[in-house]
Amino acid sequence: MKLFDLIMGLEYSKSMIKSHSNNSQAEHSFSISSEDELVKSFRVRDQKKLLLPDRLRYPLNIRSYFTWKEPSGVYTYLVMKMPNWDLPKGVAFKRTAPSGEPTGGLCNWCHAYGSSEEIGLLSVAMSANVSNSYMICQDLRCIEKIEEAAMLAGKDPEKNINDLYQKMQKLFENISGYRPD
Repeated sequence: MKLFDLIMGLEYSKSMIKSHSNNSQAEHSFSISSEDELVKSFRVRDQKKLLLPDRLRYPLNIRSYFTWKEPSGVYTYLVMKMPNWDLPKGVAFKRTAPSGEPTGGLCNWCHAYGSSEEIGLLSVAMSANVSNSYMICQDLRCIEKIEEAAMLAGKDPEKNINDLYQKMQKLFENISGYRPD
C-alpha cells in the first residue's frame, strides 16, 4: 500500500508541477533556494492566494519557467526570471470559469489552438477593483506547444520562444507598472 501511495504521489506531483524547458539558446535558467524565496517572488497580493505544492525539494533548478495549479484549479501560478532581472518574479492567475457551450480558442502567447478547457481567460488582480485578463493556455505549457509545433513543421522554435518570453516579461512589466487612477 505504501508503494502505491508513493507512486500516486509522484504522479500527482508530475501532473501538477511543471518546470518548463526547451532546448533553444534562448533558454533562461535560474534557481530558487528556499520556500521563503519562492513565496517572496510573488507580490504580497498574490502571496495571500499562494498554495505551494507538497513535496517541493529545494533548491529548485528551473529552466525557462515554473508553473503549477492549486488542487481546485482556480489558481495557476507562474514563476520566471529574465536574464536582466535580479530576482525571479511570480504571479497568481485566477481562472475564469467557462460559461455556456465549449468553444475553441487561440492562446495569445503561443498561438496554440484548443478547447475552452485548454485555452481560456486567466486573470491577474491589479488592485481590489481592477484585473487584467489574458486568453492563454490554462496549463501554461506554451513553451512545450511552441516546440512541438516547430518540430512538426520542421522549423526552428527560437523566434517563437523569444516572443513568448517577451510576452511574459510584458505581463510582469504591466503588473509592476500599474498605478490606480
